[in-house]
Amino acid sequence: MIRRLFLILVVFFNVPFLFSQQASQIQTAFNALKSNNFDVAIQNYTKVIETKANYAPAYFGRGIAYYHLKNYNQSLIDLNKAAQFDANLKDLYYARGLTNTQLNNLNRAIEDFTKHLESYPNSAEAYYARGNVYYYAEEDENALSDYSKAISVNPKYAQAYYGRAITYKVLKNNDLALRDFDKYLELSGKDAPLKSEVERLIEELVSKD
Repeated sequence: MIRRLFLILVVFFNVPFLFSQQASQIQTAFNALKSNNFDVAIQNYTKVIETKANYAPAYFGRGIAYYHLKNYNQSLIDLNKAAQFDANLKDLYYARGLTNTQLNNLNRAIEDFTKHLESYPNSAEAYYARGNVYYYAEEDENALSDYSKAISVNPKYAQAYYGRAITYKVLKNNDLALRDFDKYLELSGKDAPLKSEVERLIEELVSKD
């Protein structure tokens, strides 16, 4: 099963020490990133890097843009560069965890999400993302634990119920799987992105009883 992971970036860069041209390029890149104009973001972050090669936020932003373009190898290179110059950038390890997940670097992804959670222990998104990695690695008990932690932090986190339900299904705990599938549908509503798939899985589980 393949689940698509989405990265939400909300970063405001502090650039008072940059020349006005660089500051303008950073702002243009950031605006392009928010507008999903990833090629423009990459072009402008690259211009900043050419002038200031150790400016971590530019590598970070460019890494995010490459991630959205599914160029995960280049994304990882840039995120590693960002970590080299400033390991304290907000969401850096979360972003790198998502990238390592896409590259099937599962152990490294777990390390990244764990590092992120050390600083942000109430990040439901990070628990959910690490739960996905444990699921891919067939570490089902760890996956259940992380999905449950995500739900504990945010009881309305529909995707975490879906992840936990799938894991319960793998473990043949059908009653708990049905409960979580129902909760996913309740929270996601009629426009749930996985509605038809969840309904199919519910029908499959019910037919086994």
